[in-house]
Amino acid sequence: MIAELYPEASQHLKAAREAKATMASTWGSYLDAGLNDVEVLTHPDGRGRITVRADWPVEARETLTNLFKVCTSELWACLDSLVSESVAMFSVLKRPRAPERPRFFPIADSEEGFNALLEESCLGGVLQRQFQMVLDCQPFRSVPADEAIERFRIGLRQLLDWTLRLESGAQVGAWVTPIDPELRVEPPTRVLHLEVLAPGALDTERDVAHYGLANYSRQGNVSGKAGSYVDLAFPDGFSPTSVQDTFDQRLNLTIDVVERFVISFAWLADTTPSSKRIRIDSNQPIPSVWVEASQSSRRWSDAELTALKHSDIGLGIVSDTDQLTLLVATADGVYERIIPDASPLRGHAKRGIAAESAARDAAATWGLPDFVIEPRIERTGSGVREISDGLLLVGDHGLIVQVKSRDADSGMPGREASWLTKKIAEGARQADGTARRLSSKTTDMVNGRGRTVAVNEGNVRWTGVVIIDHPSPPDNYRIENLVSRIPIVVLLRRDWEFLFNQLRSTRAVIGYLERVEGSTPLLGGEPERYYELAAADAAAEPSKIEPAAFGRGELRSVPLLPAAPAGSDDDEAHGMVRIMCEDIATVHLDNRTETDRLQVLAAIDGLPVGHRTDLGRFLLDGLHDARQADPEGVFWKMRTFRATAGEPQLGFAVCSKFTELTRQAFISWLLLRHHERRDLHTSTDAVSIGVLLTPRGDGLRDWDTTMAAVTGELGLSEEELHRSRALWNREH
Repeated sequence: MIAELYPEASQHLKAAREAKATMASTWGSYLDAGLNDVEVLTHPDGRGRITVRADWPVEARETLTNLFKVCTSELWACLDSLVSESVAMFSVLKRPRAPERPRFFPIADSEEGFNALLEESCLGGVLQRQFQMVLDCQPFRSVPADEAIERFRIGLRQLLDWTLRLESGAQVGAWVTPIDPELRVEPPTRVLHLEVLAPGALDTERDVAHYGLANYSRQGNVSGKAGSYVDLAFPDGFSPTSVQDTFDQRLNLTIDVVERFVISFAWLADTTPSSKRIRIDSNQPIPSVWVEASQSSRRWSDAELTALKHSDIGLGIVSDTDQLTLLVATADGVYERIIPDASPLRGHAKRGIAAESAARDAAATWGLPDFVIEPRIERTGSGVREISDGLLLVGDHGLIVQVKSRDADSGMPGREASWLTKKIAEGARQADGTARRLSSKTTDMVNGRGRTVAVNEGNVRWTGVVIIDHPSPPDNYRIENLVSRIPIVVLLRRDWEFLFNQLRSTRAVIGYLERVEGSTPLLGGEPERYYELAAADAAAEPSKIEPAAFGRGELRSVPLLPAAPAGSDDDEAHGMVRIMCEDIATVHLDNRTETDRLQVLAAIDGLPVGHRTDLGRFLLDGLHDARQADPEGVFWKMRTFRATAGEPQLGFAVCSKFTELTRQAFISWLLLRHHERRDLHTSTDAVSIGVLLTPRGDGLRDWDTTMAAVTGELGLSEEELHRSRALWNREH
């Protein structure tokens, strides 16, 4: 599990252990070659000493020091990777503060130093319990007073101290610990006293005992033994507390502490009831999934591209072992769309469970975890039953997900086809049963942020999805017609991830599956069907809209299914909608319910995919202009997406400052735009949502996000309307 969740940290920990082992074997080779020797020297007056000498080979200490540096550097890298991999894993849950800043594991010797590191956003995005563990184990902390935690503090304190000393030029060396020095003399010489000396660093020589003799003569035979341990050490600042307190023991303790951090982080991550970002194979480069075909490494000829552009459907398909490649004719030319194989599964779980998690994680990674509902186990009269393998719920539109996973391919196409037929039918029945169960009563379930969500009976339009996870599905498998009370769509897990990666909107994926209503004839044909529908969307004439519907605004039409993957034209701008949703999803609610929050998120996620990049660029440019605005004045930039009957109206604004006055002005703008909807349709259920961005200059965040929503008749007076119109309904 550890290597699955934290592969980089695990590799760094392994490298640290290997560096330590190499350092120990190198030290052993020096000892075997006769690194140290013993000298017994007696003066004429009978005073003498037992000395251990070291004959260091050239560059020996430098070699050992470099290995120690590798070991400590890998331990630091392991801790830093725990943080960066946690942020990547849980970045589907919230927007990390200052994402452009590097994440690292802070270790400080004072509270002031630790707070200064936190100001660099070093831990922005980790789990709260992970943050608390890092804080509790800081070397300067004394609370909580726990023996196990104090061991963590000792390990981190040593790592920090060693690093500072290495940076100052300290070197690895040897340490002598006298235990039982011996002295042998022949009568009439006798030993008056033998003083065992304190342990210490062995550079070139060190006395381990002093002695005095009576009746000593130069002809007398005096010999002895050092009776001492000579250990590898990092002498600078080393002050052992006992014979057992060695450099090796301290290094083992620090490595053990770092390993326990890895184990604890992995346990916390694995037991957190929430969605995680999909896994990426770190050994494989991430391909560019949307490129001009003329720039492809496949070297398509001009004749091939021209022929495809003028073909009936403008679509070409190339199947490889690990990816599907589509050639797509668009108004801007022919593009190559690479659809990689499904993301790797987490190996610490059984394949079926891992595949279910991967399906939910894909929806949370490219959609929102708020819309991902975890399975629920219910007790029945005869035992227990699971409510689906997960739900997706956006407003009153939902998907019931059933995942069917095959452990291994038998190599016999007929047997695999039979397995598919059986499991697809089974999944359809389960989805049907879940829809019936959810329609009977309100059910409390848990979403991808670990929050309780009420799934209301009878209020949701359900579509069933059977996701096939198979190591090598048979070619040309035809999906049989399925009889069910709700539409059922059968997809490969690869195609499920393709839809989310293509649209990056949970509502858009649900809308697509509601639109198709059923499966493709052949399993694995979803990408081809998507692009056939996308081509039809691009060629369709926009629906006629009454001029009053957009008033002073502009009429812009975009296809519901874009040919280019969402965000491929400007990923930063497209991601702004996700960032706004993350801000709304993670803010503390005072007097509102989780249902209110989900309604707002559903409305924003319902914004057509084709509008998001343009909106994101509008907001980014607005924030830039707001920062450059005259500080004595107030800069505003606003955009409203006029709603059709029954749909929420969305308004987005940027203001150069946030004060009580600008907050009230923003509310007045939202109320006015909501009131103006009466020109189109009247409804006591009409909803308008406004989002306001205001730049910050304190370094804690790039901007603040403020959200407000209104519904129904507002009862605004003519005086209030006059003031609002005078403020907002101007030409400039």
